[in-house]
Amino acid sequence: MKYLLGSEKDFYDFVEKISKKDKIKIITHTDLDGITSGIFLKKILESKGLRIKSITFLDYGSDVLKNFSEKNGYDYLFMTDWSADNFPEGLDSLRKNGKVMVIDHHPINDSLQDKSNIIKTETFDCTSYCLFNLAKKYIETKDLEGLVCSTMVFDFSFNKEENLNFIKSIYPEITKEKIWESKPALMGKKISEALIYYTPNFKKVYNFVLKGKLKKLEKASRIVDKEVSKWIERYKNESEYFSDQKLHFYYGSPRYGITSAVVSQLSDREFKQDTVILASDIKEKKDFVKLSARNQTGKIDLGKLLKKCISKFENATAGGHVRASAANFPKRYLNDFKKNLLEELGNAE
Repeated sequence: MKYLLGSEKDFYDFVEKISKKDKIKIITHTDLDGITSGIFLKKILESKGLRIKSITFLDYGSDVLKNFSEKNGYDYLFMTDWSADNFPEGLDSLRKNGKVMVIDHHPINDSLQDKSNIIKTETFDCTSYCLFNLAKKYIETKDLEGLVCSTMVFDFSFNKEENLNFIKSIYPEITKEKIWESKPALMGKKISEALIYYTPNFKKVYNFVLKGKLKKLEKASRIVDKEVSKWIERYKNESEYFSDQKLHFYYGSPRYGITSAVVSQLSDREFKQDTVILASDIKEKKDFVKLSARNQTGKIDLGKLLKKCISKFENATAGGHVRASAANFPKRYLNDFKKNLLEELGNAE
């Protein structure tokens, strides 16, 4: 594993400074990597006799961190699978409340001046895998292998040969070609679909996974899986295709927040050479849309692309990885976004 920012020593030193009297809180992301990272970090801290005051599940947004800082006090705050450096004002507000450690695998915000206590790994080295390796100093990790492998599959970590070999060391029967049929993939699918079903009650899924009660997630998983399959077919039949830009684009309103699940499957299995985007309304945020984008070729940096497309929009955010990214912005900009997108992709070609 390659550290792009920070190191194992930085993490160990940070943890060593925490006393049993300190108030510790965790912010983690709302997807599988976020849930798993939160669990691994909890086990590390508890092995030191440290008590976690709270764990909060947050999706990315411009004011999310500021709102958290205004309502929460702490001595130490950990952020896992959360690209806090890309929200510098929010990160600054958190640092004023206490000491903050970020562990993440999203691209580094090079313009951030204070990069202290930020650990960054390569995109393919998901945060759960980072914490799994860090945990080896504190606990026996054998029981965590299935969970970390499931997360690595869903974060496409297997596209890095070293990571695929690690997964195969646990599951020797796995091949890259049939990885989505494997045991860890099915486990990851169950958890990810349950997170979608129970949104915004991510703590419910977190607790089931923490306690190893994955059977409790099966009903929710089946319901969401049916919805994903329906929208994959709808996407294939109804999406717009722009051949010059190799772009598939569709706007719709699924019952659940499945945009990421739909485009991930389509880009990995149907449209491997194209950019795949699905936009939908944000139910909790009136007159806003969110979109998920995927391109598995690695030839287009989707994080940078989406940021360019929304750069002149008010109240808009975008970012993510090279192959997988997301954005949200007021719905009135949707046509402008598509126009910008086609222009940027045209220039890329």
